[in-house]
Parts: sequence; structure tokens; C-alpha cells
Amino acid sequence: MSHDDFDENGELTEQVDDAPETDGPQEAEGSPEGDTRQADGFWDDSSPEEEVARMSGIVEAAFEAYRDPPPPENEQDKTSIIESLLFVSPEPLSLGMLSETTGFDQGAIREILNRLVETYRNRDGGLIVREVAAGFGFYAKPEAAPYISRLIRTQVNPRLTRAALETLAIVAYLQPVSRGVVAEIRGVQSEGVMKTLEDRVLVHEVGRGGPPGYPMLYGTTSRFMERFGLKSIDDLPDLEEFAPDDATIDKIKRSLSWELMEEEAVADRGSRTREDTEDNSSGGDCLAEGGGGSDPAGEGDPERGDG
Repeated sequence: MSHDDFDENGELTEQVDDAPETDGPQEAEGSPEGDTRQADGFWDDSSPEEEVARMSGIVEAAFEAYRDPPPPENEQDKTSIIESLLFVSPEPLSLGMLSETTGFDQGAIREILNRLVETYRNRDGGLIVREVAAGFGFYAKPEAAPYISRLIRTQVNPRLTRAALETLAIVAYLQPVSRGVVAEIRGVQSEGVMKTLEDRVLVHEVGRGGPPGYPMLYGTTSRFMERFGLKSIDDLPDLEEFAPDDATIDKIKRSLSWELMEEEAVADRGSRTREDTEDNSSGGDCLAEGGGGSDPAGEGDPERGDG
């Protein structure tokens, strides 16, 4: 206290401090009771813009951790990473895609894939690793196909019609092929079916058969090979596998050739019989009108009457 703290009567004057002292940290204005973020240094003295920038930096650092993951420690870690990528990918993964994703050398990836193929083949389980459409992926064993087909039939899954399968088979075996050739082989127009196959990304345009004005040619896509489990078009089954046996061919020949020839022969004999009948009827009428043309000495002969 000083002399200025007392009035003229010697009494202590009332003091009002501009900033009263406190024993603890001050609460931020407008903050809820007990909020100690300012004391913890959360708010500090930074502006909202600075806080947003700092939080953005934290998020960016988190993404950087995903963009630059720590390198695998050994070959087993590499194998686990490749196996995981094959499992989660809905499409086959090529060596280039796996290398770009992992940063591993393509030669090392190829060795890992070969080991995975061998491992899943030897474990005799329901899954195998296969090379399909220039990529690798997980697939079910062929022995499970009937059960998988039964499961798919119970699900909502638009299937290809018979017309679409016929058209797709023609394109697959004769590609590149035009719509006109497809229609000629099937015997019906195939515009709508080809459009459906294009929408399903099973066929696509591959060029024209000549200068401008020539028809567009079509071929199959990598999705077609993926859906049908083919490594390349060369893996299509040989058409001779679907050829009928000799007995069936003989039966077809009889039904389409010999029976037709017999029917034509029967029809020809019937036509000739009708013509002969008509000729005989016409000949009898002429003789009757002529008055005994077959007997010159008959009553109708004027010369006989004159004699």
C-alpha cells in the first residue's frame, strides 16, 4: 500500500483491479465449463485459419503413410502382400499393375505368383490361383462348378440368352467378323444381340474390313476371356470337340438329303400319274366326237354308205 491508497480522513479507499489474479488457468471465453484446451495448448494463440492448416497437415501426413508404406522385411511379407491384392481385386491383376502398386520388381513378382500357383494347387482346397486374360486372380476349382452354378441361379444375375451365346460363339471363333456374316450364319438379323454383347463389354469394334464404307468388324474383349476363364483366344476349345459323331452325321444326311430325295421322287411319280390320267380322258372324248374313227367300215363312214 502507498499514501495514495488512503483518503483525506485516513480511511482505506476501495481498489478495483483491472486484471485480478487467479490461482489457475483462465477459461476461454465462450468455452464450456472445465474446458482445459487452452491450458493444454490446443488453441494456443493461433487463428482459425492456422488451426485448419495444422489439421490439414495431420491428415496429409496420414495419407502419406498409406502412399509410402514401410517396405516389407522379407520374402514372406512380399508374398502376403501379393496374395492380399489378388484376393481383394475384382479383376485379374497383371504383372505391371502389381509392380506399380507394390513397387516390387516384376521378376520377383513373377516368382511369387509361381509359388502361389503351386501352393494353392498342392493344398487341394477350393481355391486356386490362375493366369487369366493376361493377369492373375483367385478362382474356384472346376469340381465346384455345379454348386456355384446352382448358387448363381438363385441370385439376381442377368444371363445371356441362347441367341446371345450363339452370336458370341461366332464372333469368338471367326473374329474379326462383321455383323452381316454373323446374320448370314445364324439366318436372322443380329443387330440387337450384338448391341447387348457390346453393352456387356464382351465384344467390341476392332476396325473395318477395308476402306471407308466397308462394314465394321468385331472381336472379343479381355472381359470375355475373364468371364470364360481363358488365358488367350488360343485356349478356346477346338470345334472338332463339338462335332457330331458318324452316326449322328449319317442320321442328319438321311433326314436332310435322302428323305428329301424320296419325297421329291414320290411327288414326281404322283405328278406323272395325274398327267397320264388327263391325257387318257382327253383321247377318249376325241374318238367319240369323231364317230368311229377306229372302224372305217362302220356306220359312220360315208364312203361305206356310198358303195
